[in-house]
Amino acid sequence: MWMQPNTDAGMRRSTAAVTTLGYAWVPYAVAALLLIGLSVVWAVRFRGRTTQSTWSWLAFRGAGLAVIAAAIALLADAATEGDGLTAIDRPTWSWFVGHRGGPLTALFKVITQTGSTLAMGSLAGVVVVVLLWRRRRADAVFLAVVAIGAGLFVSAAKPLIGRARPPMAERLVVEANQSFPSGHALASIAIIGALAVLLRPILRATRLRVAAAVVGAVFVAAIGVSRLYLGVHWPTDVLGGWLCGAGWLLLCTTARQLRARRWPPPAAGVPS
Repeated sequence: MWMQPNTDAGMRRSTAAVTTLGYAWVPYAVAALLLIGLSVVWAVRFRGRTTQSTWSWLAFRGAGLAVIAAAIALLADAATEGDGLTAIDRPTWSWFVGHRGGPLTALFKVITQTGSTLAMGSLAGVVVVVLLWRRRRADAVFLAVVAIGAGLFVSAAKPLIGRARPPMAERLVVEANQSFPSGHALASIAIIGALAVLLRPILRATRLRVAAAVVGAVFVAAIGVSRLYLGVHWPTDVLGGWLCGAGWLLLCTTARQLRARRWPPPAAGVPS
C-alpha cells in the first residue's frame, strides 16, 4: 500500500505529459491529414479535369506538416520529460553564457527587443493597415491571421507545456512566463515569412528575391541566438518556436494558395 501514492503520482505525470504533448502537435497533425485527404479527393474527384501537380502539391504540403507535427511532438515530449534532444540544452546554453561580451550584449538586447512578440505584432499591424489602405484586403487578412494565430499559439502552448526557464541568475533580461516554445522565435519566423510571401511578387529580379530571403533568414536566426545569449531560453525552446512558427506559416500559405485556385477545376480543354 505504501507504494500506491508514488504510482498514482507517476500516472498523473504521464497523463499530463500526454495531454500536453497532444495539444502541442495535434493542430498540425490534423491539418496534415486534411491536406493529404484533400489531395486524394482532388485526384479522384477531378480526374481528367486537373493536372497531377495540384494533388501532388497538396500531398507534399500535407507531408511537410506531418513532419513538423512529429518534430514538435518529440521536442514537446523531451521538454516535458527532460530527456531526448534536451541533452544539448545545458552545454549549449552554458557556452553562450560563457562567451558574453559588452558590445555583443548591447547588440543582442536590441535584436531581442526588435524580434519580440509585441514588436513583430506591431510590425504586422502597421503592414495590415497599409494593405487595407491600398485595398489589398486578401493580403491584409492573410497577414493578420498569421500574426494573431502565432500570438494565440504562444499564449496557449507555454502554460500547457510549463517548462521552466534557465536559472534566473544568468538571465540578462526579465521574462516572467514559461520557456517552451520561444515566442520570439515563433513570431519572427511566422511574420517575417508572411511578409516575404507578400513581398515576393513585388521583387521581380531573382537577385532581389534571394537577397530578401537571406536578410529575413539572418534576422530570424539572430533573434533565436539572442534568446540563448541573453540566457532566457534553452536551445530546444528556440528550435520548437521555429518549428511551430514554420508550421503555422506553411498552413496559412497553403490555405491562401488554395483560395486562389479555381474550384472546381475546369474540364480538360477548357481555359482557366
